[in-house]
Amino acid sequence: MFKSNHLIYLLEDDSDDAYLIRNALKNDKIMSHSIMTFDSLEKLVKALSNFKPDLIIMDLNVTDSDGFNTMLTVKHSAQSVPIVVVTGMADEAMGDRLIQLGAQDYVPKSELTSSLLQRVIRFSKERHHLLQILENSANRDALTMLYSRKALDSKLDELVKHAERYGEKFAVLFIDLDNFKPINDQFGHDAGDQLLQHVANRLTLFSRSTDFVARFGGDEFVTLLPHVKTRDDAEQASKQQLNAICDDFYVTDSDGQAQQVHLSASIGYALYGEDGECGVELIKAADAAMYQNKQNR
Repeated sequence: MFKSNHLIYLLEDDSDDAYLIRNALKNDKIMSHSIMTFDSLEKLVKALSNFKPDLIIMDLNVTDSDGFNTMLTVKHSAQSVPIVVVTGMADEAMGDRLIQLGAQDYVPKSELTSSLLQRVIRFSKERHHLLQILENSANRDALTMLYSRKALDSKLDELVKHAERYGEKFAVLFIDLDNFKPINDQFGHDAGDQLLQHVANRLTLFSRSTDFVARFGGDEFVTLLPHVKTRDDAEQASKQQLNAICDDFYVTDSDGQAQQVHLSASIGYALYGEDGECGVELIKAADAAMYQNKQNR
């Protein structure tokens, strides 16, 4: 039987308790788990800044933090990662408070069993996924299900503030479909909509989990690339996305007939700190770079 693999970050400074939790997940027949253990909040936060796991299991009291402060710090650093609290304090009121603060579930160590922890993890991931769908529905483009222009503006502001605070860089890619209008005019608007959906699927497929892909409007798309520090990295990402969408696609025309169309596109990028200091400047610079590349072809 195929078992999906999930990366779990475990915050636990007691080696015996950490062993019990790892052992409890070892015989999971539905999911396999890769577990990275951290014995301090500082180490966990540093790891979260580099790579996000599928789930976090955490104790509240560790060497450098305790109680709700631990929960609040992890929640802030984890952003969209589901959190399960496993702690030595068996207090129902505390469990309710932790869920209000953003935990998906709470398990006292005195009640911990393999079957309970495995079930809690599965239900926590499913519940978190459903909540994300509800939260994101207002921020999604109805046709492509990519992020909307409104969500893009919000994310750009967030990345700029993060970059200003921590001295980091990120890149903005701007994509325009070269021959979308002729295809749309020849085969009909439904075919054009299908083509936009194909492009959205390709952009999503060939993006990292940390990338933010949005429909800017019409046949234009924007991808935000956190943690991209150099022009070489941005250039490589641009080529990868361009290669993903410059391809042959099948659409259904207004007569219900399948039609093969070849799509071409142009792309440009901007790097925070070099091409702009705010979202508006970065979008403008990436758009200008895209237009220049289009003219040079």
